Amino acid sequence: MSNCEVVSLPSLEVEHAHQVKDVLRCVLHTVLFNRALGLVRPREVDLELFNITYVQCVDRNVERTIEEKVSAVLTWLGKNPGKPVKVSLKFFEKRYKQAWFSKQEERLYWEEWNLNIACKQTETLVSGGGRQRSNTTSGDTNDLQEHHERQVRLQSLLRVVLTQILKHVNDKKEHIPPVVSSDTVTFPYEIN
Repeated sequence: MSNCEVVSLPSLEVEHAHQVKDVLRCVLHTVLFNRALGLVRPREVDLELFNITYVQCVDRNVERTIEEKVSAVLTWLGKNPGKPVKVSLKFFEKRYKQAWFSKQEERLYWEEWNLNIACKQTETLVSGGGRQRSNTTSGDTNDLQEHHERQVRLQSLLRVVLTQILKHVNDKKEHIPPVVSSDTVTFPYEIN
């Protein structure tokens, strides 16, 4: 990965699991939409909790991949409460090397996006779509004020992350390989 452009986004700390879902979807879709050089049908998504709108690719494969990874992150956070998790989105080119009697696929990574995210309280989804908190908070006025302040800080930091993504994709283009696919997301990618 010597020619790989690595982008480390600011770490995010959220209070609840549903915020992890929203934040990860927002960040991953924003990067993928801005690196999708094929014919893209955009969809605006409103994050009412953060008063932020982002754009995603209308593509079942992209949506399914992101949902699977978001679920995996939530599962990991549920098993490791309080510990941050690193999410990486990597774009690569496929090249084939000739071996003795076959061709071997080689991945040449050209861009990697890293985001660390931590969740203070894990929630489990209960049947019927509701949420059940593992920790309860009192309805004290100070608690509500602190919650609001953390929410505003997270919203501000999420805006910083989105701005950093947009700045990077607009400023850094020389490392992107030639487009050889007509898929919506023209380059293969993986989310870890």
